[in-house]
Amino acid sequence: CYHRHIMHTLTVYIADDCWSCAETQRILDDIMPNFPNVLLNVVDMEQEPMPENVFAVPTYLLDGKIISLGNPTRDALQKRLVSIMNK
Repeated sequence: CYHRHIMHTLTVYIADDCWSCAETQRILDDIMPNFPNVLLNVVDMEQEPMPENVFAVPTYLLDGKIISLGNPTRDALQKRLVSIMNK
């Protein structure tokens, strides 16, 4: 039986002038090593235009859907990522 691993993408929008975005990086450093099959894409708003559905930083999108406006708790982010892995 051939089982295909689906890659998921967590995109996180940040900005240099965002005071909570330093914590965003710490959260990602803590959580993401547990999810090697999730591609992490951190986007600096200074470098790229903000998509229409993103109006604040930090914003977390999982496979293009907003899962958190602002930083989630580590526990909340972990649970959200675990839930998609089990689908």
